[in-house]
Amino acid sequence: MASKPSHFPLDISKLNFVLQVLKHYKFPEARWFKFGLNLGLLHPTLKAIESANKEDPANCLMECLAKWLTEGSDHTLVWQTLANALRGMNLISISTDIRKTMADPVSEILQCYISRLAQVVLTEESVDLLHTEGLISKDTLTEVKSCGCSLLGDPMLLILSGVAEDHSKLCTLTSILMKSKEAVSLLVLSLFLN
Repeated sequence: MASKPSHFPLDISKLNFVLQVLKHYKFPEARWFKFGLNLGLLHPTLKAIESANKEDPANCLMECLAKWLTEGSDHTLVWQTLANALRGMNLISISTDIRKTMADPVSEILQCYISRLAQVVLTEESVDLLHTEGLISKDTLTEVKSCGCSLLGDPMLLILSGVAEDHSKLCTLTSILMKSKEAVSLLVLSLFLN
């Protein structure tokens, strides 16, 4: 049976987001070379990346992913491919987490709006509701409030995880966002742009 098409194909514009996801799930940067091979990059390409970035595994990983995101085909530039590459390295936990959270169809729909949601500044009341509804933890609640009530980085990844585990939480998130005039205007604008 063929897999369903991704709602959120990856491309070079998503490089920082992919790096955030890998960091969030504690991918060991030092294993970037094997990861690149599992993603289908050629050995000479990876050796060139290694040579250009001596003793800097974080930069090697970034360059490796950049190469994959610019040279891969549309049907391979998806979270599922990334999860399979991790599974091939026996990083089962990271692979499973990415597959369950990032490759989930409802999570992928929400991912289409991440860049717009990052621009929204929520009220403290809305952030409290995210916690009350189980979309973010108490620690994340404190982090979001200290960052000016924006959903950047780990807080957004936790929301994606919550939505992937319970699809009804997407409706909950939408209801919370609808209380913010800024979020409403961005979401309405995105409907016209898509």
